[in-house]
Amino acid sequence: MERLVRNYMITSNDATEEVKAIVSEIVYSIKSGQSTLIILVQILGEFLKNEDPTIRAKGTGLLSAVLADCPQEQFTINVLVDFYCERLSDTASVPELLQGIASLIQFNTFNDENALKVAKSIFASVNVQSFQQTSRHYVFQIFDRMLKDHLTALKQMGQDFVVGFIQAMDGEKDPRNLLLAFSLIKLIIHEFDISQRVELLFEVTFCYFPITFKPPPDDPYGITADDLKIALRECLSATPYFAEFAMPLLLEKLTSSSGNAKKDSMETLAACAPVYGANSIVPYLEPLWEYLKDEIINATDDSFENIALETIKNIVATLSSGIIDRMDHLQQFLKTIVTECMENLKEPELKLAKPCGRILMYCAMASDPSFNIVTLATLRVLIQQYKESELATRKKGILDVLRELITASKNLYGSIDKPSQNIDTDFVTPLSNYKYDYMEIFSSALLNQNEYNELRLCGLRGLYEMILLRQFFNDDEIGVILQYFNRAILEETEQEIVDEALKFLANIAKCKSEIVLEVTLPVFLDNLPCNEDEMKIDNIHGTNLMKANFVKTLDALSELAIEPILFEAYVPQILKKLDFASSNFSTAGIDLEYSESLLHSLHSLLLKKTNHSDISRYVDTLVPHLLTKSIGPSLYDKPEVNNTIQSVFCEEKIIKIVAGIISVITKNLNVSEQSIFISHIFEIFVKGNLNLNYLGFSDQEKSLFMTTFNPLSVESSFQQQNLSLLFTAAVGSCRNEVPYPVPNISEFLSNIVRITLYTKNELHQRSLAQLAASILNKWNQENELKQFVETKILGELRNHFTSSSTENEIIRQISLDTFIWLTKALILRTYPLGYECVSQITSQFSDPILGKRASEGFEVLIGESDFLNKASFAVIRILYKQKFFNYCMPILAEGFKMSSDEVKHNYLIALSHLLRNIPKQVLLSELPSLFPLLIHSLSLPDAELKSSTIDTFYIISGDASRIISEHVSSLVPLLLSSTKPDKGNTMQVRISALQCLGILPDHVSFDVLFPFKSKILRELSTALDDKKRLVRKQAVDCRSKWFLFTGPRADN
Repeated sequence: MERLVRNYMITSNDATEEVKAIVSEIVYSIKSGQSTLIILVQILGEFLKNEDPTIRAKGTGLLSAVLADCPQEQFTINVLVDFYCERLSDTASVPELLQGIASLIQFNTFNDENALKVAKSIFASVNVQSFQQTSRHYVFQIFDRMLKDHLTALKQMGQDFVVGFIQAMDGEKDPRNLLLAFSLIKLIIHEFDISQRVELLFEVTFCYFPITFKPPPDDPYGITADDLKIALRECLSATPYFAEFAMPLLLEKLTSSSGNAKKDSMETLAACAPVYGANSIVPYLEPLWEYLKDEIINATDDSFENIALETIKNIVATLSSGIIDRMDHLQQFLKTIVTECMENLKEPELKLAKPCGRILMYCAMASDPSFNIVTLATLRVLIQQYKESELATRKKGILDVLRELITASKNLYGSIDKPSQNIDTDFVTPLSNYKYDYMEIFSSALLNQNEYNELRLCGLRGLYEMILLRQFFNDDEIGVILQYFNRAILEETEQEIVDEALKFLANIAKCKSEIVLEVTLPVFLDNLPCNEDEMKIDNIHGTNLMKANFVKTLDALSELAIEPILFEAYVPQILKKLDFASSNFSTAGIDLEYSESLLHSLHSLLLKKTNHSDISRYVDTLVPHLLTKSIGPSLYDKPEVNNTIQSVFCEEKIIKIVAGIISVITKNLNVSEQSIFISHIFEIFVKGNLNLNYLGFSDQEKSLFMTTFNPLSVESSFQQQNLSLLFTAAVGSCRNEVPYPVPNISEFLSNIVRITLYTKNELHQRSLAQLAASILNKWNQENELKQFVETKILGELRNHFTSSSTENEIIRQISLDTFIWLTKALILRTYPLGYECVSQITSQFSDPILGKRASEGFEVLIGESDFLNKASFAVIRILYKQKFFNYCMPILAEGFKMSSDEVKHNYLIALSHLLRNIPKQVLLSELPSLFPLLIHSLSLPDAELKSSTIDTFYIISGDASRIISEHVSSLVPLLLSSTKPDKGNTMQVRISALQCLGILPDHVSFDVLFPFKSKILRELSTALDDKKRLVRKQAVDCRSKWFLFTGPRADN
C-alpha cells in the first residue's frame, strides 16, 4: 500500500492511465481485505499535512478517488466526514475535498448528522464562486443529493441554509451549474421558510432573466437555452412572495424587449399569474391588456400570438376566483376586452376579426365565470348580426367567431371524445342556451348550395364541433345532423365538403356508434344495388354513374364501419349484396366491378381493424362464406351447368382480394384459434373434404358438384388451381407455434415443390412456391430443415435448373423461380445454407436462358412479400438485409468485372434490386466502390434499371455530395440523356432524371457544378417540349432550380 501511495504522489498529473491503474490497485487491495481505508489514511498522513498545498491537494485527491469506488460497509463514515469537513478551510485542497464529499454522500451510512455538518462546513469555509466550474458543480451535486435524502435535517438550519445557498449560488454563470441550482432554488422555495429572505432570493434568481445563453456548436452536455428558461421560469413562478418584485420588472421587460426576450417575458408572466394571484395582477391589468392586445392583433409570428393569448387566459383565470371583489375585477377586465373586440367584429370579414375572435375564445375558456360573461355579452349580438347579413364573407367571419367559442367550450367543459380533466363534470356549457340558434345558422350555411364553398365548410365544421361538445346535443339532435352529413357525402359535388364530412362522420362513429348505426349505416347500405332492377343500365353514361356511385359509397363505408358494432352490421349486408352481384351478370361487366369494389371495401376495413378483438369471430362466418362462394363455381364440369352457375369468384382479381381478407383475419387469431382454422383449411384444400359443417354447402349445391375439389393437383382445372392462393393466404399467415396437420412436413413440402415444377398455371405455381417458402421459413426442426435444404433444394431442385441437357426450358425457369422463393425463406432467418443458395442463383447470370430471370429474382430475395413478413409471423432476423448485402456485394462487383457486356447487364439488374431494398447507411458505406457500376447502369437501355439507378442517386445526393462531385462530369451527361424521349427513357425515367438534376444544386458545390449550367439549361429544352405534361412540369421545376443557381449556397 505504501509503495502504491508513494508511486501515486510522484506520478505526473498528466499520466492519467498510470494514475487510474494505481487507484484501481489500491481499491482492489482494500476490497480484498489486504489493507484498509484507515491504513491508507495513515500512510497519506505526511502528505495531507505537508506545507506544500500542491502535495496536500494531491494526497486528498487520492483519498477521494479511492472513496468513490470503496465498498460502504468497510469504514466508519463519521470519521471521514469529520476529516473532510475540518480540512475545507485548506483552500488548495478544496476541489479534491469536494470530490471526496460527493462520494461520501452516496453511501447508505451517511446520516442526517453528517448532512448538517457538511452543509454548515461548506457555508462557513468555502467561497464557492472562487473555484473552477468542476468544483462548483460538486457543491451543487452535494446539496442536490442531501436535499433529496436529508431534507428534514437540513430544514432545521432554517434561514441559515437559505442564506448560505444564496451566497453559494450568487454569481454562477455556468449553464450546467445553473440548471442544477435553479432546481434547488425551486425546492428551497417550496420546503423552507423564505419569508425573511424573499428579496435576496428573488434578486439572486431574477438576475438571470431573460436567459440569453447560446450553446456552442458541439456542446457535449446538450443543455439548451429552453432548458434554462424553463428551469428559471419554474423558480420565478414557485411562490407568490415574488409577485411584488417580479410584476413591475416583467411588465418593463414586456414593453422594452424584443424577439426571444419578449417571448420569454410573456411565457413567464403566463406561468406566474396563477401563482401570484389576483391582488398582485390587478394594478397592472390596463397596461397588460394594451400590450398583449397589440401583440395579438399585430402579430407577425404565430408563436408570439399564441403565447400572448395564453397569458390573457391565465390572467382571466386568476381573476376568476370565488372572492367577490376579484369577480368585480374580472367583470371589469372582460368588459374592456369584449367591448373592443365586438367593435372590431362589426365588420367580421376584415382582418381584425380573426384575432378578436381568438381573444374572446381564450378569455372564455379561462373559467366558468369568464365563459358566462363572454357569451352573455357577445352571442346574441353575433347571432342577430349573422341573420341580418347578406354578405357571404361576413357570414363566414361571424361563424368563425362562433366556432372559436365552441372550441373554448370544448376545452373548458370537455367533449365526448376527450372529457376535460380540469373541471367539475356538473358544469354544463352556457352555449346550451343558444343551441338551437347555433344549429339553425350552421345547418343553413352547410345546406345552402348557392353559398360559396368556404361558408359551407364552416357550417359543416361547426356542426361537427358541436356534436363533440359534452352534454350539448341529445341523440335525436345528433341524428338530425348526421342526416345532413349523409347527404353531403352521397349527394355533394364539392369534393372538399365530401372529404371533410366523411372524416367527421368517421370520428363521430368512434364515440357515437349507436347513432351512426341507426342513422347513417342503413342509408349508405341502401345506396348500394342489391337486385336486378337497381342494376339495369340503359347506356354507358349510366354505367359510369352507377360505378361512381357504388365506389363512392363503399369508400365511405370503409371509413365508417370500423367500430365493432358497425362492422357487425356491415358484414352481412355486404355479403348479401355480394351474393347478388356474384350470381347475376348484367351489361358492361358492371357485376365484376361491383363485386370487386364490395370485396375491396371489406378488405380495406379489415386492414384498418387490425388488432381489433372482434376480428377473430369472422373466421367462423365471413371466411366460410367466401370460401363457399369461391369453391362452388370450380366444381362444375358440364358447360350448361357452368353457364347457369357462373360466378365472378372465378376471376383471378377477385380470388386475390379474398386471399387478402383470409390473410388479415388469420393474422388476428391466437394460436388456438389458428390451429382449429388450419385444420379446417387442410381438410378442405388437401383432403378435398367439402362435407364439413364449416363450409355450409347445401345438399342441393352438393348434388350439382361434377368433380372433386383438389386445388393443389396439377391435374385440376385452372379454376381450382387458382384457389390454391386462398390456401397459401391461410397457411402463410399462421404463427410459428401452429402445427400443420400432416404426418410429415418434409414429405408435404417436397410434394408442394414438385407440384410447382409441373403445373402450367402461373398463379398456381407462384402461390405454392410462396406457400413452400412460408413453411420452410417457420420450420423449427433444425436437423430436418438442414436435410431438406441439402437434399431437396441444393440437391434435386438445383439440378433441375442447372442441368440444361436433361430439362426443357420451362421446367428450368419454373424450378429457378421456386428455388428463389425458398432461398428467400432461408435468407430472412440468416440460415447459413441460404447464402450457398444465393451463389447458385448468381451463377446463372451467365446462362442465356436463365440469366435475366435469375437477376430479376433479387427483387424477390430482398424485396417485400405478402406472406414472408413480420405481420405474417415469418422468422426474420435482425440485420438480415445488411448480412445479405455484405455477402452479395463482392460477388456482384467481381462478377461484373469478369463478365461479358451481355452478362454485365444481369449483374446490374441484381445490384439495382439490392440497392433499392437496403438501409441507406449500408449503401453509403459501400458507395465509392459502387459508383462506377451505377454510372454504367445509366448507359444501358433497360428502363427499369435506369429508373432504379436514378432513384438511388436521388436518395444519396444529400449524404454523398463529395462522391457525386468526383463523378459529376460522367453523371450530368447521362442524366441529361435520360431526359430525352429515346429508347429506354420511359416517362418515369425522364421524370426521375429531371428530379435528380434538379436536386444537384442543393448538394453539390457551386464551383463543381457551375461549368455544366449552360449545357443543362440548353438541353432542358427537349424536356420542356415533352409530350407528357408531368415531364414538362418537372422540367420547368428543374430549369428554375438551375436559373437560380448563381452562387455558393449560404450554408457553404
